[in-house]
Order: sequence, then structure tokens, then C-alpha cells
Amino acid sequence: MNARTSAELVSQLQEEFAGYLGLEPAQVDPELPIDQLGLDSLTAAQMAVDIEDRLGVSLFSKDLSGRATIAELAASAFREPEP
Repeated sequence: MNARTSAELVSQLQEEFAGYLGLEPAQVDPELPIDQLGLDSLTAAQMAVDIEDRLGVSLFSKDLSGRATIAELAASAFREPEP
């Protein structure tokens, strides 16, 4: 991952979600559980691929349709993987 902050990644993820949901980034609450944002599973799968391509962050489509928040996803991207 390149040198960016968790806050920058939150902002970038808000932009990605906004694009898929037809909203402005400011309308996407990073503290709202993702499953309340209205993504279907097919869209979540495509979005996971696009996020990895554009932002270099690996997410699973299940991460984009679960109870996690955008802020939690961004924070988890900075954690070291468990052995």
C-alpha cells in the first residue's frame, strides 16, 4: 500500500461508494454500517475489484456487504496481516 493515511483512504472509499450509489461523497457516512448503504451482492463484488484496481486495497465483496463501516475498512487496511 502506498503512503496514505487512514483518513485519506476513508475519503477515497466514500468517493467509490458514492459513485456506485449515485450520491455525493459527503452523503456517504463512513460510520454507517455498509450493509445499510444499499449495495447488492453483485455490485459489491464489482466494487471490490474496482477498489483494488484503483486504490490498491484488497477487499472481499463480503467486506462490502457486511456490518463493517467504511472507517473500519480503511483502518483494517493499515493493520498487519495475521500470520
